[in-house]
Amino acid sequence: MKFVCVFILLGARIVAAGSAFQLGVSYSEWLPFSANSGAQLATDPSGAAYFLSTTLQNNVAQSTVTKLSSDGKTVVWQNQLGFGASAFAVDPLGGVYVASTRPDSQTPAYIAKLNAGGSGLAWQISVGVTQSPVLIAPDSQGRVYFAATSSVNESQATVGRINAAGSAIDFTTTFNGMYLSSIAVDSSGASYVSGEAENAQATTVGFLARFASDGSAGYYTVLAASAAETVAVDANGDVTLLGYGVLQRIGSNGVVTLTIPLGIAAGAFAVDAAGNAYLAEVTNQLYHPKNSLATCGFDPATPLSSYSQLLEVIDSAGNILQATYLPGGNNLGSPLLAVTPNGTVLIAAIAGPGFTPTQNGPFTAGSAGSMFLSKLSPTAASAPSPTFALTCAGSSASLILGAISPGELVSLFGNGLGPQQGIQLQPAAPTPYPTQAANVDVTFDGTPAPLLWVQDGQINAVVPWSVAAGGNTKICATYNNVTANCLTLPVVAATPAVFMADDRYAAALNQDGSYNTADNPAAPGSIVSVWATGLGPITPAQADGAPIGLPLPVNNLTFSVEAVYLLGPHGVVEEDVPFSVQYAGPAPTLVAGVSQINFQVEPFPSYGTITVYLGSTQSPGFSIHIAGQ
Repeated sequence: MKFVCVFILLGARIVAAGSAFQLGVSYSEWLPFSANSGAQLATDPSGAAYFLSTTLQNNVAQSTVTKLSSDGKTVVWQNQLGFGASAFAVDPLGGVYVASTRPDSQTPAYIAKLNAGGSGLAWQISVGVTQSPVLIAPDSQGRVYFAATSSVNESQATVGRINAAGSAIDFTTTFNGMYLSSIAVDSSGASYVSGEAENAQATTVGFLARFASDGSAGYYTVLAASAAETVAVDANGDVTLLGYGVLQRIGSNGVVTLTIPLGIAAGAFAVDAAGNAYLAEVTNQLYHPKNSLATCGFDPATPLSSYSQLLEVIDSAGNILQATYLPGGNNLGSPLLAVTPNGTVLIAAIAGPGFTPTQNGPFTAGSAGSMFLSKLSPTAASAPSPTFALTCAGSSASLILGAISPGELVSLFGNGLGPQQGIQLQPAAPTPYPTQAANVDVTFDGTPAPLLWVQDGQINAVVPWSVAAGGNTKICATYNNVTANCLTLPVVAATPAVFMADDRYAAALNQDGSYNTADNPAAPGSIVSVWATGLGPITPAQADGAPIGLPLPVNNLTFSVEAVYLLGPHGVVEEDVPFSVQYAGPAPTLVAGVSQINFQVEPFPSYGTITVYLGSTQSPGFSIHIAGQ
């Protein structure tokens, strides 16, 4: 049977060569907002922080806008609006605008501007009854652009502009839009609206629409659904569009000029004047860092968190300038993000157990699960700041953060971990994989680990079988006799995971030995082979890093393969379907710790994810390509 390489490496992202870009932490402090308060964040060119927060009073939404000084130490003002606001924005001069939340379907929405000192409203104006919340974006002249879905025709949307005095609406223009997600305005007064619409075939698609300064329609670009979540414009009028897992640059004619796969979904997004894109993300997967300010949260003094918060900066050509874990932000929750024109970054995120503020702000200290504010600035990067060569570790198969197990193949991510040119080790059986290569070695509690791949940003290794389940293990990486910081991970008996071809489909072979792909799917009823790691001990015991030979050992733990079968006209009812496993055991010729699983595809018309079970422990779900599905 043809061999599938299971030592899969993450696709290399483009890193800007010789880039001097470096953000450092100016300050971090506690915030008074709860994780579920729905707070929103904005900034102005000075780096001051503005927050919109909402509470329920007698079951009525009441919103407050708070302005913090640029050093984070002072509440400049607080404006209790007296009504609920669904959105707010700050113009380049520090003017603050809010869009009201409609208490019922018949009440018109309105937009208001706050007084300069935050003491009240300078003006407010109705924009009529809308189906969706109103999106707003002010320009440098104090005019406010807005967009919302029509209450009369839910497939039609309106974009308009309010004059700087707030006394009249300059224009309104209707267009095809069902779910609006974002609005932005450039220096010429042109506005851009993104979202989802329904085409002539009643299919949901993404779109980006441009309107000239007089409201006349420009381009209307149709994209894949969920490919147009947030739009931003830089000082040159260049447009960047964030979609689910992808970043796109849009030309002046509305054509996509550059597509950058992100690998993971971004939660918040902004651009600076130079067109650099900033993405605040939450992930439970390993991630290639660059100049990271923290680890992904593995701290021997705190409990392990399975999610980490990231900040990634990408230039207009798609090069990664910096990719850093947020110090203290190793807890689940989408970060808030705001960026000044010169690239000063404000992030509000949920604190993990290890968060330690750099200063006492104006608010009471919180704890893990509370929100915090960090200001990152290029000017702070020259000051000493915590940097780590070894930033994260986890399963080489799933690339998911979490506990590890004896014999598992794991990946270590960081910077400066090995040579720039990667080296894949190829030992000849029965010789085990080496524990040192290119002056790189990795230890688990002092025990050398077999190495499969070594490179500056990533090391693939095998957890020694002697690492004991039920406790923690200390992982250290050394390159050229210099040891990076060590990570501490919990150890359990088994961490099953199937090696993947991408973020959805397993690296699999069909019954005839050909690769399982969309163009070459498996026939229903045929045998498919996948490879997995983290399945626990094997008998007889094998040496660390030894290739599997004959006679084949066996896995001590019994495991099964099940799929979710989707029932009903829309596939909303799920039923577990066990697959018949033809072989499940250590993979011949591969390193001990990798198992091969051959199972028969049941001839059902539709499947959800497939899972490997070891008792109550299960692998992350995966899919295979099946003919007719």
